Amino acid sequence: MKQKIILLAALLAGIAAFVLSKQNFENFKVKFLAQFAQVRVVAAARNIPVGTVLTMGDIGAMTVFAKSVTGRAVLPDEYTELVGKKTRVFIEKEQPILWSDVDMPYGGVGGMSGMIKLGERAVAIPVDSTASVSGHVKPNDHVDIIGTFTFPGATKGGATAGGQQLSDTVTLTILQDVTVLATGQVMSRRPSEMQGSVDRFGSQYSSVTVGVTPREAEMLVFAHQKGRLSLALRNREDVSVEQQLENVDFQKLEKNFNELNRVRQQRLHPALLSPSSPVPATAAPRTTPLPRLGR
Repeated sequence: MKQKIILLAALLAGIAAFVLSKQNFENFKVKFLAQFAQVRVVAAARNIPVGTVLTMGDIGAMTVFAKSVTGRAVLPDEYTELVGKKTRVFIEKEQPILWSDVDMPYGGVGGMSGMIKLGERAVAIPVDSTASVSGHVKPNDHVDIIGTFTFPGATKGGATAGGQQLSDTVTLTILQDVTVLATGQVMSRRPSEMQGSVDRFGSQYSSVTVGVTPREAEMLVFAHQKGRLSLALRNREDVSVEQQLENVDFQKLEKNFNELNRVRQQRLHPALLSPSSPVPATAAPRTTPLPRLGR
């Protein structure tokens, strides 16, 4: 009887060892195959400069290792949503395109953190109706951030007791062409995620979240603490940067407003806006197969 128990125990141990070894082998096989699994993604068909409005000629499909693909990668069945979007970064030829690379980043499961470009930070700026262009600023828009501050000046009557500290109010542009990541709690979404949903962009909000570098983030936080910030909404196609913007104070305003109006009238002269100039029609993008890139 004792021998039978020993044999039965040995048999059960052998079966258990076999099951465990088979399970370990299956787990190893799954992990091994996952290392070499491949998937197709949308990639750049050429070197694409920052600020480029994407066309069908700019994109293609290529096969990459699945382990290198993140949730921000654009898949082949989503490529039509890239057409007409402006790039936020330089994209090298045959480099996979991410939603965070264009003006319509993917705000899905990853939330806000998945929308922030590498090397940047998301900073929330308190705004009211006036500072947010009457609420017309929306996610994916580009803005200039303008600050108005009261700078301490000289002391009237000397530094002795009774002297009055003078101050000077100055307005200046702090940052240009800044991408808006969210307004209030509303983040960027792909068009397919907003179809059939309520247009929440029209709702009121008290803050705007922008993507900036760490140094810019420090400057914005300090500027908010010491002054008042306003947003200037840009045309989506405008990536230009003014190189010679001067600070504006009362003296500059009094001295330059006539010249500013003269330049403005000259820019808006009807002769410069010829009504006979044909306006090119914009055709809707067609769904066509993506060219194959790389491997």
